[in-house]
Amino acid sequence: MNEDERRLFGKLFSELRDLDQRRTEIFSEFLNEIGKPFTETPTKPEKPTLDEISSFKYVDKTSDKGPYKTASLIDNPNNSAFLKLQKYLQAHNNFAILYGYKLWNFQNSDTIGRRKQ
Repeated sequence: MNEDERRLFGKLFSELRDLDQRRTEIFSEFLNEIGKPFTETPTKPEKPTLDEISSFKYVDKTSDKGPYKTASLIDNPNNSAFLKLQKYLQAHNNFAILYGYKLWNFQNSDTIGRRKQ
């Protein structure tokens, strides 16, 4: 085997080693991701009570669908029930029907909408 052939084999084995290391990294990342559901049990957010939902400071609004109310975090500061409802709605695709009300999170804001069903 001459010097050029040795360099080619050296380069080939070096690239194979690098590919094997990358393959190992990819498998490790994959196993870490699929292992998360088994090690991290998601908790369901607690459903707020009617009293909690009724305790918010609401502002009356009207749309083409009719009257509704909004409650914002600014108007309800330090209100754990407000945060509880936000988390509950987020866990339900930002919409829920509770106690005869349609409730939703407004997109990209800290505002919740409420309308009688």
